[in-house]
Amino acid sequence: MPYVWLRDNCQCSKCYNPVALGRSFLLEDLDVNVHATKVQESEDGVEIEWSDGHSSQFTAEWLYDRAFTTSARAQQRNRYALSREPWGVEHKPAEFDYQTLMEDEKVLLDWLLTMETKGSALVKNTPNRDVAGPDLINNIAFVKQSHYGPHSPVINRENTNNVAFTNVKLGMHNDLAQYEQMAGIIFIQCVMQHQGKGGESVISDGLLAAECLRRDHPEAFQVLTTTDAYFWDKGHANFPWEMESFFKISKRPIITLNNDNEVVCVAMNNGVRHSYLDLPSHKVKKFYAALKLFNDILYDNAIRFKMEAGDMMTLDNIRCLHGREGYEDFSPRHIESSYLDWDEALCRRRRLQEKLGLFV
Repeated sequence: MPYVWLRDNCQCSKCYNPVALGRSFLLEDLDVNVHATKVQESEDGVEIEWSDGHSSQFTAEWLYDRAFTTSARAQQRNRYALSREPWGVEHKPAEFDYQTLMEDEKVLLDWLLTMETKGSALVKNTPNRDVAGPDLINNIAFVKQSHYGPHSPVINRENTNNVAFTNVKLGMHNDLAQYEQMAGIIFIQCVMQHQGKGGESVISDGLLAAECLRRDHPEAFQVLTTTDAYFWDKGHANFPWEMESFFKISKRPIITLNNDNEVVCVAMNNGVRHSYLDLPSHKVKKFYAALKLFNDILYDNAIRFKMEAGDMMTLDNIRCLHGREGYEDFSPRHIESSYLDWDEALCRRRRLQEKLGLFV
């Protein structure tokens, strides 16, 4: 194991706070060329004396868990985030009961694992109240607030502050693309559904679509992963709990990759995608062609259904996209949306795994 890493991670009380679980040792005091002057085996590990005059003790278990091996590194990656499983037209979202999620931690963990791997689940028997989504989120962690407040009535509003709050058809999109930190999980509750034709939902896996685009249309994939688009949202409050006035702007690629070239975020929202493009004019058509192609792939692999009162669709909002068919004006259709950040969902998943003895 590298000397500099061992010295940086000394577990003595001067270098590490065992109560706060944080490093007290300062980077400014680290000699990157530090080396061991003496190494000897201890009862349960190893003792090291350092060239800087310090000494450290490490248990064998601690060292094994952090070894620079393929298996140890893979184990920590799973603690960070589980592998995601793409899905297409044959997908049937797993179903969970609302009250059971509120009361049974094993079922809640199952839902969290499902959301992390599949990115979608259907919650049944949701109470007929507009804050049922926030109530469930608060049972997990905390509601992510937006300028629409802790929850948004998705109804046909007069003097609306977003095209989603009308009765028109909505193309598939991710919510809050206008935020630099997009919402992690969206809870879409059906309080009252439109009777008759219209109001049907459509969802698609942006991860699958992005990988199809990468495989079959690499040039378009390159465009959407390297071209920034502006998203914006400017408006006024429709309800007392909303921000009185707001003006959001974000800038990001449609598909975001991490350092391992993995898709980590999809941001599609035609309603709030800005008319400004920070591009030379000769690149604009290629951008639109790639965007249209990606949208076609999303719809080719989408599933369609009509929620009933008491249903609540939960989606990974930085992966899966959702839309709806238009419906008659003045319909009593009432959907509620609310959000949970992925940081908090993953936090709860790890703590539940520890509590239930399932954390590896």
